Amino acid sequence: MVGRLKVSISSLPKSMRTAAGPLRRPCDLCRELPVVNSPSPFSEPASEPALVEQLRQSLGMLQVAFDAAVESMLIIDGDRRVHWANQASASLLVDGLPIQVMNRCLDDLVTLHLPDGPSIQQDHPLHPSQPLPLREGEERLDLSLAAGIRTSALQVRWQPVAILHAKDHLLITIRDLSPEQKALLQQQRFMTDLSHELRTPLTIISGSLKRLRRDSDPHQPAHRHLIRAEEETLRIHRLLEHLSLMTQLEVDPDWLGVREQPLLPVLRQWFEGIPDDRQQRLSIAWGGLSSADLVRIDANALAIVLDQLVENAIQHGADAGQIRMTIGCPGHGNSDSYTLQISSSGFGETVGRTTLDAWLLPFVRSPGRRSETNAEGAGLGLAIVDRLVQAWGGSLQLDQRSDPDEPSLTVTSVTLTMPFTAKPLPSAAQGDEGKDPV
Repeated sequence: MVGRLKVSISSLPKSMRTAAGPLRRPCDLCRELPVVNSPSPFSEPASEPALVEQLRQSLGMLQVAFDAAVESMLIIDGDRRVHWANQASASLLVDGLPIQVMNRCLDDLVTLHLPDGPSIQQDHPLHPSQPLPLREGEERLDLSLAAGIRTSALQVRWQPVAILHAKDHLLITIRDLSPEQKALLQQQRFMTDLSHELRTPLTIISGSLKRLRRDSDPHQPAHRHLIRAEEETLRIHRLLEHLSLMTQLEVDPDWLGVREQPLLPVLRQWFEGIPDDRQQRLSIAWGGLSSADLVRIDANALAIVLDQLVENAIQHGADAGQIRMTIGCPGHGNSDSYTLQISSSGFGETVGRTTLDAWLLPFVRSPGRRSETNAEGAGLGLAIVDRLVQAWGGSLQLDQRSDPDEPSLTVTSVTLTMPFTAKPLPSAAQGDEGKDPV
């Protein structure tokens, strides 16, 4: 391991001290010094001036190495002023030399934006209103430069550093995306454009089919064909939404707005928003859940997950069968997370673990019922559910068993976990405990 070396200028001979003047880079200083050959292990100990010259030469070569790096690197202090920069960062920020960015405020040089979006939010670790982050991080961001140029998405990484006895310094590294990341980003933009272009035509087609079905004779074959066409149009619409969401999760798994929030109001709002026929088929065991129970999730992502799981239960379950949701709280056999399980019964034999795990892969379909009013899915539903649960730090598992009350039926259960926090809400928020949340 290389140790840190601190040199005091006051300890140098007068002949080695320089007059006050503008700050120069180590590589500039090394050009003015004669080359000193490294001493032999058997030679006399080097004098103090020779050691200082070797130190300056080493620092100069180190700066040359940093300047040759492709990645842009700079160090800012607690006042967000540039303490050090390499040539790549100077070329990116001012199209000039590192000396042109030294001691300048980072916020005067660049503004950080979300990819193809607005500037970073106030709670972002790199926002000017925030102190320098104490933990390292990495994110894909756009850069708006002082010259009025906005770059495409770049990978920005930040890491706290300690410089001798100084505090509050941050190393920021900026690099181009890898070929794989660029391909995913291009795929995401393509899916966004495709969804936008097809949304209006699909809406027009769906509306026309509804009017034709309303005016047709229910006893004629044409009526059934219209129902089938309407279902297929809806399936294409869902497919586009699922593909767009899947691409977004592949490009940036951290785009979810994961935050600490009470679970009970999120579930209550979701339940009240689903259609009445689904509410009647869904029975919920709340497991002692109260408004004081906090989890780290994205509420919108959880709603998508629950909608998809209930849709799957209806798609593959027995007609008019009951769908059961069971909440498990920490301390009731779950030490590190809340659990949510959705179970339903359907016809068919149980399958093995390998098949169950395969159902979580994209475009893998489980045996379903395709009819004139029940269009087949694309095999993306469970894959999206799995990705969303992983994005908030949870896990997902599928299980099957024979129904003990009806041997001809198979019970399929999907269990997901949600990280919890022990931080309680104010006592006023705990008034719902013990009540029926819905």
